[in-house]
Amino acid sequence: MGIDQARTLLNRVPALQRPSDLDLLVFFARHPHPLLSTEQFARLLGYPIEEIARSLGVLLTAGFVTRAQQQNRTRPARMYGFSPPDATADVLAALVEQASTREGRVALRLALTESQAAAPPAISDGQP
Repeated sequence: MGIDQARTLLNRVPALQRPSDLDLLVFFARHPHPLLSTEQFARLLGYPIEEIARSLGVLLTAGFVTRAQQQNRTRPARMYGFSPPDATADVLAALVEQASTREGRVALRLALTESQAAAPPAISDGQP
């Protein structure tokens, strides 16, 4: 897979903006019903907790993942379910397939990193 193919594939799933979004999506595709906390996701995937929390929010908002109601407030782990909308099933399957090879993963991560670098900077509130 080349970088152009990766861009084309990622353009079909605009919710994915960062490598952590892709890595978390692939995790859910391989483990569709995990019972994990944000901290455990972060440790497993090697990202800061804040980045994983942001990516979880992205996948939840896009409808790729659902979160079960938390029944035991003493345990931070939550049950998640990988449930992409039918309209995105084919493209998500292609993304996971490509991310499962070294070449595909490198191309997808490069395309995400390039698009992130090309994005306009966030508006600052004047604080350092």
